Amino acid sequence: MTINNYSILSLIFFALALLVKSVPAVDIGSLKILNSLMFNEIFFSYFTELGNGLICLAILIPLLSLISHKTNLNNVKVQTLVMVGIGVGFIVKTLKELASFSVRPGYYKFEDINYLEPIFSYNSFPSGHAATILSISLAWISLATKKINTKYSLLMVSIILALALSVSLSRVIIGAHWLSDILGSIAIAFLALNIIELKVMEKILFTSNLSKYISFLLVGMAWIYIISQGTVY
Repeated sequence: MTINNYSILSLIFFALALLVKSVPAVDIGSLKILNSLMFNEIFFSYFTELGNGLICLAILIPLLSLISHKTNLNNVKVQTLVMVGIGVGFIVKTLKELASFSVRPGYYKFEDINYLEPIFSYNSFPSGHAATILSISLAWISLATKKINTKYSLLMVSIILALALSVSLSRVIIGAHWLSDILGSIAIAFLALNIIELKVMEKILFTSNLSKYISFLLVGMAWIYIISQGTVY
């Protein structure tokens, strides 16, 4: 893997995440400030789940692919974003196992924090929701707007990026994660941008029929699960 701007940004945000994680007062202070922004529990119970892997599979990925296909942006295939999501999922799972000592805010049961149900208390670092929506969104932005410089592309980038960052920070707002977890997720997102530029990943991400069929199968399964269960928890 070559050292490029994405690699450097990934290392910077990972270092920031570890630095903030090593100073609990910063994480706790950020949690209290952001938690005070939870103006409506019902709204945030839905909004924060936009980063859920199932929601990204069923709604976000097909929507982003459709937008790029129907506009003057570069076409970004569903399989590309699905494969990015799967890869990020493995990275998140690995890091959570390695950082199993990192517990969520719910573990401490702060009296002045308004936690949103369900309350988790373990495997905090990094945030899977944040890593998923940030990685998929940044991958789409990178591919859809490559070599395109228009007001429309700038508008789309601003909207998608604002949504991804808002959903990511909502994980802290609802008391599910620390700010350091979100910084770690941003690091993963930049790492994903580096990975999709690797030649060895080109076939899997862009041309493989197997990847295409697996991707559409997963999108369909996500919809079936959501409809049958009526929930993503």
